[in-house]
Amino acid sequence: MEIIYLNGAKTPREKTVVAVGNFDGVHKGHQALLQKAASLSKELGAVPAVWSFDSYTPRSAGVWIVQPSDRNALFGEYGAEKVFLSRYEDVSSYSAERFVRDILIGECGAVRAVCGYNFRFGKDAAAGADELDGYMRKYGGAAFKVEPVEVEGEIVSSTSVRGYLCEGEPKKAARLLGRPYYINLPVVHGRRLGTKLGFPTINQVFPKGLIVPRYGAYACYAEIDGIKYKAVSDVGIRPTVEGAGIISETHILGFDGDLYSCTVKVEFIEFLRPERKFDSLDALKAQIGEDVETASRILRDQGT
Repeated sequence: MEIIYLNGAKTPREKTVVAVGNFDGVHKGHQALLQKAASLSKELGAVPAVWSFDSYTPRSAGVWIVQPSDRNALFGEYGAEKVFLSRYEDVSSYSAERFVRDILIGECGAVRAVCGYNFRFGKDAAAGADELDGYMRKYGGAAFKVEPVEVEGEIVSSTSVRGYLCEGEPKKAARLLGRPYYINLPVVHGRRLGTKLGFPTINQVFPKGLIVPRYGAYACYAEIDGIKYKAVSDVGIRPTVEGAGIISETHILGFDGDLYSCTVKVEFIEFLRPERKFDSLDALKAQIGEDVETASRILRDQGT
């Protein structure tokens, strides 16, 4: 898969079918757009592609479900061969027509565009799916609108996924995502308190722009060198021990190694308990032990 950062140069490109959107979660609704673009590209002899912003945008700050770098990798998993990325600052003032003419057609080589039923674009988000089709047709192409995707009678949306994560319902979020919710972040140095308590942890800091699930403990999987390990993660601000920032502290069962400066993927499977402050480190140690036993049982009962 090729990632192309657009810079205003209308370089001649092979023709593409472009799925258009913010794709802040790459959930099942977004996946339907990517699959539609892939199927149309086969019919037209074109390249399946995606257009999106290169990073978090002002309107989505604090609510992205997946980091932009992971999102781009997911595009490839769902059929995209090219990913076109624009900086929000470069295109936020574009009219709807200019966006279609200069970006989709001029820079991406789009002969077809695919969008969601609630897609908005152009300055002040003034245009929608109908306008996208109209402008694409004006310049010799066309656009297709993908209707809402439902899972067990519920319309899939980023809002619903975020809601479930904030409520501590990762299993419900996974149903809409089509995969477990996960973070994929660098391991940073902490106070090594977990090691002193007998439960060494890796510390990962949530960056600005990425959603933080409900504070508390979770049964998880941590992936290291392609191997998944059972794990327990605690998300929050460490109320028992003073510390700055929102972090995920993960104890990885059966793993002994140095992961500092490594990037580790942690999948959140089930919420165990809310975050709380303990009266002593001994009480905290006892609770972590209970969390490890509970998580092990949950993951074992799932047959994994």
